[in-house]
Formats: sequence, C-alpha cells, structure tokens
Amino acid sequence: MFRSSEERVFQVSDPSTVHTAPSRDLSVRYILPFFVATFALSWGLLFAMLQYPEAMTRFFGELSVTHPAYMIATWSPGLVGIGLVWAATGFSGLRRFFGRLFDVRVPLVWWAFVLLALPLLKMLGALLNGTPVSELIVLDPLGQVVMITGFMLFLGPAEEFGWRGVALPLMQRTMAPVWAGVIVGFVWAFWHIPAFYLDGAPHTAWSLTPFLIGVTSVGVVMAVVFNKTRGNLLFAVLIHWQLNIAFWPEAQPWENYLNLALAVMLVWIHRDVMLHRDKAETTVVPAF
Repeated sequence: MFRSSEERVFQVSDPSTVHTAPSRDLSVRYILPFFVATFALSWGLLFAMLQYPEAMTRFFGELSVTHPAYMIATWSPGLVGIGLVWAATGFSGLRRFFGRLFDVRVPLVWWAFVLLALPLLKMLGALLNGTPVSELIVLDPLGQVVMITGFMLFLGPAEEFGWRGVALPLMQRTMAPVWAGVIVGFVWAFWHIPAFYLDGAPHTAWSLTPFLIGVTSVGVVMAVVFNKTRGNLLFAVLIHWQLNIAFWPEAQPWENYLNLALAVMLVWIHRDVMLHRDKAETTVVPAF
C-alpha cells in the first residue's frame, strides 16, 4: 500500500505566488474534523427526533430505521468521510477511494472468515441464550427476512466509508493498529448511544454495557482484517452487514462477549502486525 503524502506545493511564474494542488491522500489533521462533523450531524438529527417526535413524524412519517432523518444520521460517518476525501483529493481521489471496494486479491481464508465468523458467533450466542437449534437460521416470514437483509446492506455498512475508510488508517499513523482499532471501535459504539433512547430503533431492547463491549470488539476484529488484507474496504462493509442480517438469530448479550474473545484471539495471532505501528495500513486514498 502507498503511504500518505501531504499536500503538494508548486510555484508558478511569480515566485511570490504559491498554489496548493489537491493532496494525494488525507493528512492526519483530518481525524478531529471527521469525528466532530460525524457526531454533530448524526447526534443533531437524533436529538431532533428525541426532542420533537411529533414534528418529525408529521413531516417524515413514523420513527423507525427507515425514517429519513434516522437514515441520514446512520450514514453520517460515511457521508462525512466521503466529503473529506472529496475536499482533500478531488474527484480523482474519490474515485481511487471507492476503488478500495473492489480489491478482491486476498487469500481465500479471509473471505471465509469475513463471511462465516460473525454468523457462527451469533448462532453460538443464540444457543447460549437457549435458542433451539431449529431456530438458528430465521426464515419466517421469508419475504420479510430477505427484504430486511437487503435493506441492511445499504443502511449500516455505509458507515464504513468513514469508520474504517478514513478514521482507522489515519489513527494508525499515530499508534499501533490494536489501539487504533480499540479507539475507533469504542467511538463507533459510543456513537450509537442515542439510538438506545429512540422509539423504533432495535437498540431499545438491548443492554448498553454489553453492546459497548461487543461493538468495540468488532472494531478491533475489523482492524485486524483491514491490516491483513491491505486496507480492504469491502471486507469492512461485509463484516458490518453480518451484524445486521435478518437471517441470523438474536444473540444479545452473549454475542458481545464472544466478539471480545474473538478480538483478543485475533490480536494475539496477528500480534506481529497489530502491535507495531510501522506495519500498519495508513492509506486512505491509494495513489493508483
């Protein structure tokens, strides 16, 4: 992967005039604006939904995960991340940034892990909750399950253009991947808190502390996959989608503790990368 570069400066015929060309990649100074803008946009919308539910319902319909304000709030990390990439690198950089979705040149073992690990943990968590084996895959009503699963591909995973697309590689320029994964994972988990008080959101049925543990742990798992697959953004999208697929059974709170165990195991196995800053993937926008 190509390492980041600061903005390129060149002189024109008048030596006293200096022009700044679009940067090839985002600089580390974009970390704070990303977090501030993400929270301002999403929490601002969710605050309006909490404080003015009647007005929001009158203009946009009943509060639910399909409510326009809720969807924009959910997409805010991705929208902010994409906006920063465009502002810093232009349309050319934005094209290269999205190109990270199509890098499939990774070992098959990572494809298997991304597609199978979290579903299996959800099933194990459901078993620990007492769910019968016959109900480990949700198929009824099939049409609704398929529709929700398809919708979830476009809801939560869009966040990854920000969390893992921008925040994680920038954080890894300043610290080892394990700590960057923990911090970004915790911020990602903490960012969900308003949804626990919002009628119509699934979070209202869950306990907050196990959720924070579980989502932070998934953030570390994503950091391992990100660094072992050359900054593959498609895998971050797929892992996020696996958290919300309607075919998998309800596994709260056990899935959170299983995710923690998985994160610790992966960090130990890949400690050669996760504990050393010099081996981190730090590119937001590839050079080519």
